Formats: sequence, structure tokens, C-alpha cells
Amino acid sequence: MNGLLASISFLVSGILLYLISRRYASTFSTIPGPTAHPLVGHTLQVPTTKTWKYFEKLSHQFGPIVKVSLAGDDIIVLSHPSDAEELLTRRSRNYSSRRPLVYAGKYQSGNLRLTLLPYGDTLKKYRAAFHQMLQPRVVGGYEGVQYTESLRLLADLVTAPAEYYHHFLRFPASLVFTLSYGQRINDEGKDLADVQRIFTMFVQDSSPGAHLVDTFPILDRLPDFLSPWRAEAKQKHQRELELYGRLALEVKARMEQDIGLECFAARLWDQQVKLNLTDEEIFYVAGTAFAAGTDTSVTTLLWFIMAMALYPATMKKAQQEIDSIFNSHTLPVFTRMQDLPYCFALVKEVLRWAPTAPLGFPHYTDADDEYNGYKIRKGTTVISSLWNMHHNEDEYPNSYTFDPERFLSTTPGKAAVDDSLADGHYGFGFGRRRCPGQHMAMKSTWIAVVRVLWAFNIERRKDASGNLMKVDPDLCTSGLTSRPQEFPVDFVPRSATHIETIMSGQGII
Repeated sequence: MNGLLASISFLVSGILLYLISRRYASTFSTIPGPTAHPLVGHTLQVPTTKTWKYFEKLSHQFGPIVKVSLAGDDIIVLSHPSDAEELLTRRSRNYSSRRPLVYAGKYQSGNLRLTLLPYGDTLKKYRAAFHQMLQPRVVGGYEGVQYTESLRLLADLVTAPAEYYHHFLRFPASLVFTLSYGQRINDEGKDLADVQRIFTMFVQDSSPGAHLVDTFPILDRLPDFLSPWRAEAKQKHQRELELYGRLALEVKARMEQDIGLECFAARLWDQQVKLNLTDEEIFYVAGTAFAAGTDTSVTTLLWFIMAMALYPATMKKAQQEIDSIFNSHTLPVFTRMQDLPYCFALVKEVLRWAPTAPLGFPHYTDADDEYNGYKIRKGTTVISSLWNMHHNEDEYPNSYTFDPERFLSTTPGKAAVDDSLADGHYGFGFGRRRCPGQHMAMKSTWIAVVRVLWAFNIERRKDASGNLMKVDPDLCTSGLTSRPQEFPVDFVPRSATHIETIMSGQGII
């Protein structure tokens, strides 16, 4: 009898809990989104290439907050900056983690890569190391290297203009390599090629849907003979560790001969105990800074070139402004940045018009939350669609048109350059995962843009019949970052004097 009463009591309690939970759940609205398949959710609907275009369609259909499900995992896509600011910045304590990636995070990166670290003490430690080197008051010390490498870029474009794509790959790589390791990249470019290959693999391997084990983590329980992907990922990690380790250890050896050696890796070694970094952590902090800093800057500069080819009127206007300050004997410099508001606005427009990471890097919730009547569960991936934010017609009318005027100040007497190059768009992310290297990256981009426009006219190439060849923004790579595929343009020196100034290495005031 007592057993029967206990069973009835347990059943009644279960029913009450169910009804209460149902009532609680019913107080929340369902986050809008497309109809899901009952077994695989939206896995078969979400494309693996140019995913931002698909999410753009969803935002037009369902609104600024959209939910999809990939094999049971909730993904929320934010298309309005106010929602991203609220969740990813103001509530950053809950929205600053990363979705655990078995392939790219656990095995390929050995849980050492800053970009993939969950929110916690290790992430804070890594960011403290970055902040020390990359905060705004320090980046001015890098100007000499930025001048040297941007002049090398101009000289390369004079001597081999047809190889422009390679030159723009080399410029930020050589710059960041010098800042990271205290020496210029070797002429053979082997280190550059190795790092680019490693980073390209990482971008591909960490993209949504790249590896089945990241969709179904239970597959990681399979033994090695049933999981060939595990050995593959570990081999990639070993190659990364060998390359980043060699570069960092070379700096450590040089520090014994040169006490005053100044570079990112040297500072990490010097303060290893204070920062509580292991040797392998130093390898990865310095190495991934080099890789990530190279990729995003390259992408921005290539989109700049395409914009100039497609919108020559904006190029001419920028050149008129530059010519009012610098003659053909004088290379542009940072000290005159305030006098070039249109060029300042042009750089911002490049980042808005073609964001290097159209979907940012996904955030991950550490606890349940409620927002605008929606329930956001713990373990939800939250994507800030920079593409949608940058093509919001309310904030950026005619958003697909490249127009630097939108960033010129409308306040009388206020210069357009009073703010930061990183302001006015959302290209560097939100909250505690905002890019720590943004200030240095933007200064490097600015000096390259202004000097290239000072030196060259960028023109669409003509075919054998004299017709302009096609330059298409839709021909681009797809992944966490997106850069244009090589396109037909010519770099025409603006005068013989400009060439002489470049090749003589003079002209800095």
C-alpha cells in the first residue's frame, strides 16, 4: 500500500512539474526561423559556402533575430547591432565563450589558440599578453616598421605590378612578422607560405560543418582506428607547434646576444613568469597573432583594391585630397592623418562594404538567458552577422554602393578623423572577444591605402579587344573570412617622379 501511494505521489509530482515547466516555457515567444526537418533540423538547409548570404535572406524574411538548428544545436543569428551590443557587450559575461570544437580546437590547436578559447582564466591571460603589445598608446612605436613595409609594397608594385595579389599578401605578413619576431621575413617567403597554409587550413577546419565530429561530438569517443580525422588533426597541430616554436625559440636565443631586442615574442619571453605562460602558450600567442593579423589585413587591402577598380570616382577624390597635402616628392605619413578626412572615411567604408569576416566569429552562451521575450538556452551559438549589419539600409542607405561620404562628419568644425578608424562599423566584433589588434591593424591599413593612392591609379584591365574585364565582388572565398579571388586590375604609376621617390627610398617627412 505504501509503495502504491509513493508511486502515485511520484506520478502527481511529475505531472505538476511538467505543467509548471510548460507554463514557464509558454511565457516565452518562439524565436522566428525557417521550418526545421524533424530529425536534422536545418542541417540540410544551411549552405556551407557563403553562409552569410543565406542568413541575409532569413533576416529579410524573419527579422533581425533568427534561429536555426544544426543537429540539435541552437544557433541564433543577430542582424541588428543593437541586439549584438546588448547581448555580446552588455551581457558579455554570458556571451563571451566559444563553442567547443573537437577537430580545430582540441586536436588541431591543442586547446592553445586564443580565437577558440572558452571564456575563463586562460583567455584573460592571453588577452592580457596581447593588450600589453597592442594597446593604442603603444602602437605608435610601430610606425617605423609600417613606413618601411609600405614603401616595400610600393616598390614591388612598380617592379612587378602584375603580381599585385602576392604583394598585398606579403605586406601585412612581413609587417606582422617583424613586429612579432623582430626580423624581416626571409626573401624566399618559406615562413610566410607555411603560416598562410596553416592558417588557411585552420579557417577551413573551424568553419561550421567542416567536420562531422564537431556536429556530433560523441564521435570523439570512437577509437583511433575508426577516427582517421583525429590523427590528421594532431599532425596539423604538430606542424603548427614546430613552426611557431622554432620562430619563438629563435627570438629567445637572439635575446641572449641582444638584451634590447624589441618584438612581441621577446616581450612574452621577458615577462613569461609574470604572465604565467608556458613555452607552448608563448609559441601560440605569438604565432597566431602573426597568422590572424596577416589574414585580416590582407583581406581588407584586397577589397580596397577592388573598390577602387569598381568606383574610380572615389579614388580620384581621395587622390585630390592626398595631392593637396603631399607632392610627388613626399610620401604620405601618419602625422598628416588629420588633414585627410576623406581618406580616413574611405578606409572605414572598405571595412563596412566588404567585412573580412562576414559572420564574425561565433559566441557561445554559458547559461540560460532571456531577451525580448525569447528564451536563449545555455550552449547556444550566437552569430553576429556583420554582413547584415553593414548592409542595413536604415543605417547605411544604398548599402551595396561603396560611398566614403557616409563616414564624413556632418558636424560643422568637427574633423572626420576625431574618432577611431575602428569606429562607425562593426568589423572588429563585440564585447570581450573584440579584436585586440584593431588599432595597429587599422593604422597599417591606412598607411598602405594612402600611399598606394598617392603612387598609383588603379584601373580595370582591358582584354585584347580593348574592353574592360570583369571585376566581380561575388567571386570570393568562403569561410570564417572572405577575400576576393584574384581579379584583373593594373597599377599605373601617377608620374615618373612618384616612381623615383619610391625607388630612391626617400620622401618621408
